[in-house]
Amino acid sequence: MRVRLCRVVAALMLAASWSQASAAPVAKEAPRDSTMPTQCNVPDDTAIIESPLPRLAKKLRSSDALTVVVIGSGSAVGSGTTRKGAAFPFRFETRLQKAFPKPKIRLVVLAEMGQTAILSYARIAKEVAPLKPALVIWQTGSADAARGVPVMDFGSALERGIGDLRDQGADVLLVDSQFSPRASLLVNTDGYREAVRWNARRYDVPLFKRYDTMQYWWSHEVFDLDAEDKANQLENADRIHDCVAAWLVRVVERGVATGPKS
Repeated sequence: MRVRLCRVVAALMLAASWSQASAAPVAKEAPRDSTMPTQCNVPDDTAIIESPLPRLAKKLRSSDALTVVVIGSGSAVGSGTTRKGAAFPFRFETRLQKAFPKPKIRLVVLAEMGQTAILSYARIAKEVAPLKPALVIWQTGSADAARGVPVMDFGSALERGIGDLRDQGADVLLVDSQFSPRASLLVNTDGYREAVRWNARRYDVPLFKRYDTMQYWWSHEVFDLDAEDKANQLENADRIHDCVAAWLVRVVERGVATGPKS
């Protein structure tokens, strides 16, 4: 009798453990589709913060030409890649045009090596506004961290910039710092990335969490960010930029498919 009772208890405990395991939260994986290379896949919660892009959605529904502006620093102009055309903005343009073939999409990159958020903000009124963009992709944080810009000043420039761009009729998509296992030992980007996330949440704009995404790829040995060989570094950079472009298109697709939040 005691043996049977022990067996029943053991079975119940095993069933309970299965139930708990099945109820445990599972990382929400991005759908694996033909537009996202398999190597680029990352759990959604790791890669993005979703928000609607109503102004861009309206433009994409028409056959009118639209402009996308990218502001930021070195990576937006292809620093570390084999060529300028390998940088994520240009790959994004190609992928976005394929995803939305109806309107003609024009890309303008207003980025420079070492360009901080304050310098990017200074270009909004003079250079971005006259282009009347439907979408502005703002890649930011790396240059500010490297230059030691106070986080409060960085966040203030970002906050004012988002407000000005929206007043001018543009949607905004934020992209935070890159991840490098070596650079992270020398430059702390935590405060800057937190400021980007805070602004994304406060102003309900989408964010591609590039740092967390690249860290995921590195920790899961998808990309070798410790490569010593220059050729391998360039190859990895090109592939990473293509993945970033694919993720930005996914953010856009979800943003234009989502109605304004109540």
